[in-house]
Amino acid sequence: MPSKVSYRVRCSSTCSGWAWDVSNVQFFSDTVQVHPLSAIDSANAGGGWGPQNALGESNNLPWGGRVDGNGEFWIGGIFDANITSVKVLETSRVHRASDPYAIIFEKKGEDGKKWETVSSVTVKPKNAEINGVELQTNKDKDTKVEKWEPIGPTPTDEELTTKPSKPLSGKVHGVCYKSNLHCPPPNTFAPDEAFYYSENCEGLWVCCSKACGQETLERVCKFVRAVVPPEQRAMWGRFRSPKWAKDPGPMRLVVLDNRTNERAGVIPELRDESTGRNQTSCPFVFTSREDFYGGVGNGCWCEKQLTLHEMTHGSDMVIRQMLDPSFHDEVGELWSKYRDKFRHTDLSTSRTIILFDTGANTVDEEQNYSYCYAAANRDEFLAEAHCIAQGLHIKSNDYIRCNISTPKELVEAMPEVHGLLGSHFSLPRIEDSK
Repeated sequence: MPSKVSYRVRCSSTCSGWAWDVSNVQFFSDTVQVHPLSAIDSANAGGGWGPQNALGESNNLPWGGRVDGNGEFWIGGIFDANITSVKVLETSRVHRASDPYAIIFEKKGEDGKKWETVSSVTVKPKNAEINGVELQTNKDKDTKVEKWEPIGPTPTDEELTTKPSKPLSGKVHGVCYKSNLHCPPPNTFAPDEAFYYSENCEGLWVCCSKACGQETLERVCKFVRAVVPPEQRAMWGRFRSPKWAKDPGPMRLVVLDNRTNERAGVIPELRDESTGRNQTSCPFVFTSREDFYGGVGNGCWCEKQLTLHEMTHGSDMVIRQMLDPSFHDEVGELWSKYRDKFRHTDLSTSRTIILFDTGANTVDEEQNYSYCYAAANRDEFLAEAHCIAQGLHIKSNDYIRCNISTPKELVEAMPEVHGLLGSHFSLPRIEDSK
């Protein structure tokens, strides 16, 4: 064998579709761990997310993997020893391989010839020590959830943009305070025609980068009108941002192109180093073109799920500022009441994949208690519950484990939540299955 050989583990797709987080990769020669002469990877997020994180003996951050020019994720190293097995530890539930049984163990000599398969996973999960290599686990780790507790003094009606329909229990979101907001802009909002295809959906502007194409705009506008009632869309058009926001408003939906890796900072309203494409940053609700062409994460998410989730964050701010600040407490109290219904037995919090040159491979998934994202806090509870109510969590395994993944199950488990959503959004009719 050559004096130096490159070894790697490769996967073609992840649940998020754009990142592979690997906490630890260990290479072995027989049963002896061997550290690489240097680390190699497909690409990474930079800023401390390099491959050395996963290949070192101790680290705080995982490898934040990104795809190479062929659209694949891989991490490895250059060795002067014969590597017979590799162990991969994943702890992220989002940025993990879509299918652990599709992870490939490969090698390439220093002559630079193509990568060759050493082994791939073929054996179903089991808990064991294999060839002297002890499986790493993540037992007894529960996702911690917060409690709904009002913070800060209760504002007076005069301080607020709109009078609350019920007495408030404490401080509300900053978008509700008159003194926090930008002055009304002197001119009516008009999207930059050089960058966007855009349409005003009766107050709610949809702005698609031209890289997304005209058809994308049509698909998004159809979805917006189907989900957000006209009266709420009109409120989006009157929304004003807090002074800390770079743009005064209105609240609007911005669609960027995943194929050309457009990021938030490319839009003409910002022109800065802002990263991310799938997020809400007042007054921008960002989403991705792929969400309307099969869904994010190579089908891991339902089509339009990402957009609905982020758009709900935008609606949440709009409703509190323009309609009723008490919506802040109303959602918070429901989250506090129902969050434990989103606790489930998580079969995949920690996953260890071991691949041997002999083919005796395994995937080990530890059983832990965890929470769905809906339990994280008030805001995510609202966004995730809305996705369930619209039938967009039917493919989500964690919600399926909680028996709250369909509109009907939401009604049965949390009738008040479904009722609140129905008073602000257009929900699908629930068929009586009796």
